[in-house]
Amino acid sequence: MATVYSLTILVGAGIKKATRYIQSKMVLTDSNLVIRAQDGDSEAFNELVCRHQDFVYRQALSYLHDRDSAKDAAQEVFIKAYRGLAYFHNDSLFQAWLYRICKNHCLNIIRRLKIEEDARFELGVGVNPDLSLQLRLKKLISKLGDDYREIIILRYYQDLKYDEIARLLSISISTVKIRLFRAKKMLKDMIG
Repeated sequence: MATVYSLTILVGAGIKKATRYIQSKMVLTDSNLVIRAQDGDSEAFNELVCRHQDFVYRQALSYLHDRDSAKDAAQEVFIKAYRGLAYFHNDSLFQAWLYRICKNHCLNIIRRLKIEEDARFELGVGVNPDLSLQLRLKKLISKLGDDYREIIILRYYQDLKYDEIARLLSISISTVKIRLFRAKKMLKDMIG
């Protein structure tokens, strides 16, 4: 009864206020939030950030292996997502779209860092011996093809399940398993 009374008062105050009240009481899907954000609702985009910030951070961390760099990358990913929101097709999964933005952004950072690392190597600056095992594994993974590297990162760095990986990459679970098997075999062969 109190809810009907509250809505009656809100409707008397204006349809727009009543709509906002009702929407604030509903749990909105990512698709609904994207539509609202595309219409200029900054609160809707903030909600999307809150929902997906941990996922984007963990993904960036799995690529960059540095907490501060991952935090910076995650912020930059959301800035890119905000700027590109008009181009997002709402029939896609928002998290998968963010994943692609984050992956591409992190790969660009890695390429830039590799160029800098190669320049340091040529100048004779040594590598920290404590990181040698991590660097070796990272280099081996980076030598894998995109499809295989992606599967390794999602499974072992992101700790995603097969069905989550399949949904993110828009492939079947059996394809995920096959790629993961092949990627692990390639890594074993490289290690010797």
